Amino acid sequence: MAVTGEHRIRKGCNRLPFRGRERHFPFVWAAANAQRNFLKVNEMAEQKTSSGFNIFQKILSTIIIVALIPLAGLWYISSYQASENWQVSINNQLITAADGVVTTIDEWVDMNIRLLQQNAKLDNIGTMEAERQTPVLEAIGNTYEWTYLVFTVDPSGQNIARNDGKATRFYGDRQYFQQVMSGYRFGQQVLIGKTSGKPALVLSVPIRHGDQRRAGVLAMAMHLVDVSKQVASIKLGTTGFAILLDKAGKAIAHGRPDQLTESLQDFSDHPALQDPDSAQQPIVFEQDGKQIVGYSIKSSNGWTLIVQQDYAEAFAPLHDAERNALILLGLTLLLAITMAFVLAHRLSNPIRQLTATANNLSRGTMGEDVIGTDRGDEIGALARAIERMGISIQMAFDRLQKDAA
Repeated sequence: MAVTGEHRIRKGCNRLPFRGRERHFPFVWAAANAQRNFLKVNEMAEQKTSSGFNIFQKILSTIIIVALIPLAGLWYISSYQASENWQVSINNQLITAADGVVTTIDEWVDMNIRLLQQNAKLDNIGTMEAERQTPVLEAIGNTYEWTYLVFTVDPSGQNIARNDGKATRFYGDRQYFQQVMSGYRFGQQVLIGKTSGKPALVLSVPIRHGDQRRAGVLAMAMHLVDVSKQVASIKLGTTGFAILLDKAGKAIAHGRPDQLTESLQDFSDHPALQDPDSAQQPIVFEQDGKQIVGYSIKSSNGWTLIVQQDYAEAFAPLHDAERNALILLGLTLLLAITMAFVLAHRLSNPIRQLTATANNLSRGTMGEDVIGTDRGDEIGALARAIERMGISIQMAFDRLQKDAA
């Protein structure tokens, strides 16, 4: 059993009667009283500090906070940047796909318009005589396989000649004829082909002969097979497709033909057409209970191409990346907490042991080994200071004991 300093002092004092102790040994008696008072104060201090965080908890929480702040900031910045980059990527994908198809369609339409304009300048066409026009019309029909009817119309709307050998008819009520006769550079109309039952395009240009700027109209009816193939070639994932609409908003070609309920189905109420921003950049809209990202662009002849894809599919890689980033963040945080726990324990454990040693010294318990005196850091300096303090207290008690004897 360890002999405390108080026991030693009391041993010397107990040899005298109670009333004579203070008179014969005033210094010893005062030291004993001071030690008892110090023990009471020490107990009160322990009760006061026991309710707060200990040094281990403080070190642990500090390390976690210091590690968490940069991790959270890095995750937020990287997540935001990844979201922005993926949004730009989706936008570029939609715009590039739409621009490529519209450019091809514009070139195809322009080629056919130039073809008509060049043939409209021929003398045989300008005569507005069926016998001279028919060979030219047949040559055009035989050369360009996508055409199924080439014909001329006089200013009254009456058909003059045609390449299929069928009876002439009246075309004065057709939109493509009226557009040219009213001053348009060319006329166009999308309609349903009587033979194919599919959308067809009729292009028309004015026939100039001598001083007559509009001696008649040269027109050509064409299958839209090539155009439909171009529209159908746009495939974005498993849900992305394109729709080509004419000026009236009716479907010329559709990437998902099974979704059409009728030929030249009206899509003028399509959400992408209701938002003017869709012509500037891709937008997100609601359709059939799903979020869709879409983009619309107009061709030079007034047609509109809509490219769209399900939002969930378009942004699925981004959501997967965000989920993986969260998992990685969680694992990193768990590792940081584990390292913080180990480091906090290594830092706080010597301090707690030195604190216990100092408390024992304050209670008069001598002879304990002080750990950490061989360390070269601040904890080692504290351990050596406590060791010196213990030696000093021991020497003081030894002197008091000799004086008491």
